[in-house]
Amino acid sequence: MGPVKVIFRDEEMVSPMVLTHVEKVRNYDWVDMEWYCLPSSAEVWVLGRREYCLLWSHYRASEGRLTRDMPSWAIRAENFGLSPSEPIPEHYDYYMMQGKVGRTAFITGVRANESMMRYRSLVQKLHENYIVTPYRLKRSIPLRFAKVIYDWTTDDVLKFISEEHGAEYCEYYDVAALTGSHIRVGIPLHSVAIRRLGDVVATEPEFYDQLYRCWPHIDAQRRIWADFNLEKHIMQYADDGWDGVRRCLEENIVTPGLNTRAKAYCAEFRRKHTKDPRSYPLHWLIRNLLISEFASRAVTPIGPGTRAYTIQKEIESE
Repeated sequence: MGPVKVIFRDEEMVSPMVLTHVEKVRNYDWVDMEWYCLPSSAEVWVLGRREYCLLWSHYRASEGRLTRDMPSWAIRAENFGLSPSEPIPEHYDYYMMQGKVGRTAFITGVRANESMMRYRSLVQKLHENYIVTPYRLKRSIPLRFAKVIYDWTTDDVLKFISEEHGAEYCEYYDVAALTGSHIRVGIPLHSVAIRRLGDVVATEPEFYDQLYRCWPHIDAQRRIWADFNLEKHIMQYADDGWDGVRRCLEENIVTPGLNTRAKAYCAEFRRKHTKDPRSYPLHWLIRNLLISEFASRAVTPIGPGTRAYTIQKEIESE
């Protein structure tokens, strides 16, 4: 069948240990790897303050503020006739599909027990629930994700790789186990991952130094987060009514494009709040603005079992 075709989506802020392992795999004689470094948006979240940066930004490169140099072998924006100074206009998978013939499946492994979102993506269909269409990809592109390994735990994966096949795996997992750090790797500065920024210091301090050089204010997250009362922060804005919402936008949503989307989200939320304030309380809006991926999702009511639902019950019982 020929070499195994492999896709690696390099998001710039990648663990050096992961990069070392991927480069090793890239050089296997039975691997044909495509390594993509395309300008796309990422989040830098510090104590509720949200800004978006452009990965592999031409401007940051000119200022010496990339976390590392782009590999010489990478497929980049210029290969598609695009500007390296602007985010790619299509979904990432659109570019990875260029040159592929016929129906294509990307075979991936998923530890579904790590995330409810991952789990739901695998059980929401009645048949072949492990075969899914990538989110927001054009229907004209015949690509599917085949998540054929979806019910293995981390122990299952490591047993299969190391005990049953004696194969190599990324050194990061050993270091994470020794330091008690999180085993998930990826961009470490978004609203969820940055809460464990100390794990980066514990596992790869030089990597933290690279991130700090580009975004010095992340050190506030590392130093203050353990004592930062996020719930109090949310309620301080919510208790101020719609003036608090406006203040939240001004103080925390600092990127112009994101701020515009946040205002549109608030306008839709306000319409629903007017009709049903119990299901759409202002503290729920503030929580979404500060923590959630509101820019790409619809306005939804509070769900049972959530932290916001508990708070709402407490407010109503006072």
